[in-house]
Amino acid sequence: MFNIIALSLLFLCNECLCDICEVCGCFTSNVGPIIDCHDRHLGTNEVLNFDLLTLDKHQSLNKLIFSKNNIVLLPLNELKHLKHLKGLDLSQNKLDNIHSDILKNLNELEDLDYSSNLLWDFDISVLSTASSLSKFNLSYNHMNNLEKSSKNVTTKLKVFDVSHNNLVDLNFLDVMPELEYLNLSFNKFTTLPVNSLLYMQHLKILHVNNNQLLSLNLQNLPLSLLELYTENNFINIISFQKSSIHTLNIQNNSISNICNNLTLLEELKKLNISGNFLSNFPEVFLKSLETLDVSFNNLTIIPETISIKNFPSLRIFKISGNHLKDIKIRSELNLEIFEVKFTKTFEKIDQETFLMLKEKKNSCINITISNNKKLSVIEENVFRHMNICSLDLSNNYFTHLPSKLFNINVYNKNVSNLKYLINLQGNPFICNCSLQWILNELVPKLYITNPNFLEDLR
Repeated sequence: MFNIIALSLLFLCNECLCDICEVCGCFTSNVGPIIDCHDRHLGTNEVLNFDLLTLDKHQSLNKLIFSKNNIVLLPLNELKHLKHLKGLDLSQNKLDNIHSDILKNLNELEDLDYSSNLLWDFDISVLSTASSLSKFNLSYNHMNNLEKSSKNVTTKLKVFDVSHNNLVDLNFLDVMPELEYLNLSFNKFTTLPVNSLLYMQHLKILHVNNNQLLSLNLQNLPLSLLELYTENNFINIISFQKSSIHTLNIQNNSISNICNNLTLLEELKKLNISGNFLSNFPEVFLKSLETLDVSFNNLTIIPETISIKNFPSLRIFKISGNHLKDIKIRSELNLEIFEVKFTKTFEKIDQETFLMLKEKKNSCINITISNNKKLSVIEENVFRHMNICSLDLSNNYFTHLPSKLFNINVYNKNVSNLKYLINLQGNPFICNCSLQWILNELVPKLYITNPNFLEDLR
């Protein structure tokens, strides 16, 4: 295998690339030759010209990387000879325009990266000449608008990233009917116009996070959508409709209520509604929901509505950073991960707290209860009915832990049979004979299996 790669590189150099390969990295991949000139200080045309005129005359170049070179002007006459180029990376330069000749002459170009340049505007009609272009990155520029100088223009784009700009409208989307991935994050959108996205029947993933949206209406979104990311906006109203969405992220908004028609999202698997103002959770049935994050809301108890009855597929449940007076599970839950962190309002875990919580069938549960600064008491045998695979009780306020807190039988002398690991670091333990069991039972096992759990165990 080494000999084949070496011969390929030798062929690449002998045929035409000796000069450019002295400055850039030249190698072959399973898709063809690649020249990587990332951060090689190619800021002048004299250096850029290299042997680009001859590249197409021998082995077809698959990808050319010119990123991070302070390039101001492109050698258009030379680039146009790369007839079979599939990928061109011009990111992190100082380009302030996209010349139509690049797209017109590079007939097989599929992936163009113009991110992190100095573009203030762009005529989307230029893409009509790029018959093969399917992936286009314009992120991290300064664009206020995407213009259309020609009507009835369509493109073959499937992936379009225009994040981190200053866009305020979506007048360009009608030229991209085949889009599957669209990233509009970190712009200045205040709304998603009714007809701008609705008819994009191939769109599967939409990022519109970190804008200025005030509301979210799923009726304005295509039925093909599978993943929707709208975190870090100002959304306080959500309208649902029957949809195939399986991932919905609406964290860090201003939502105080989730209505019962959330159940219309029948295929929903992941819901992140952390960082809002929820004080309760609706009685909804979501048969496919696997992950639910309601952290950093205004919940005072773990809602009874979060149950195996309503969410039979739920595996991961996070409820950190709320105003919980206790962390009692009030309905039956079978999980793989349960997490409560950064909560300052509960002090005790008693015998009743987790009676309704168990692991999924034929599995074990990972429990994290950490960084809760007032949590100082935990009663014995709290976890006796669970098959625990890991337990994190770090950075709470425990000064003492009962020896019967854990099922001591799991500390088998045969290390390979250990069922779980315990992290007790960062607690202000008072050293006395009542904690001798930690030295006798726990510490020797952690030295063998996970010594990093002992670094801050005092």
